[in-house]
Amino acid sequence: MDAETLSDRVSRGMGVAARVFGTPYDAYRPRGASDPLRPELRFLRLPAAFDGGNPGYRRPTGYERAQRGIFDGAYLQVGDLLRGARGVLFVALLPPLDRPLCVLTNAVVRASREAGPAEVGLAEYGGVVASRVRPVLSGWPGQLLPGGGGRPGGLPGDGGLAEFSLLLPLGAPALRGSDVVTDDTGRRFVVGVAALSELGWRVSLRQVGA
Repeated sequence: MDAETLSDRVSRGMGVAARVFGTPYDAYRPRGASDPLRPELRFLRLPAAFDGGNPGYRRPTGYERAQRGIFDGAYLQVGDLLRGARGVLFVALLPPLDRPLCVLTNAVVRASREAGPAEVGLAEYGGVVASRVRPVLSGWPGQLLPGGGGRPGGLPGDGGLAEFSLLLPLGAPALRGSDVVTDDTGRRFVVGVAALSELGWRVSLRQVGA
């Protein structure tokens, strides 16, 4: 039996198990920079179950809280979104002979980019103005978690600057350093580093507002 046939049978077997143990999930394929869960992007409904983030399965670094899924991934691809009983998850990895790796999201984020003046030197104003702020993405689900101890503030009474990590699906618009990210609770962050891998985007953030 060749590897492709074996992989197809494993995927079908997981689909059979999902019909027994799972619940219905709607699958979405993001397109564009905003609202990847809008109705017209839904392309499939399938049964799926998830392991709840149990630590018994080895996960890639940075994705330790991701969940292994049980579903037929034949019609899915990395970066697709699943919405159902557990919430919204994005598909991070579809290994040929193993269970899919999915990230359970806990935030909806938007991002903007602040551009400086087009001219240098004798430009009339050197700061950032509202007319030069443009949206980068909006309405994107992601996993937003505290990312460490933060940095000390500049004054003795400062509480420090909290650091967070943000995981976004493959296909989300690219973020850059200094982009401003806002979540659905109103917290504001500045992007430090955004790295793209085959699993999706890993973004380091520093909180700059309550």
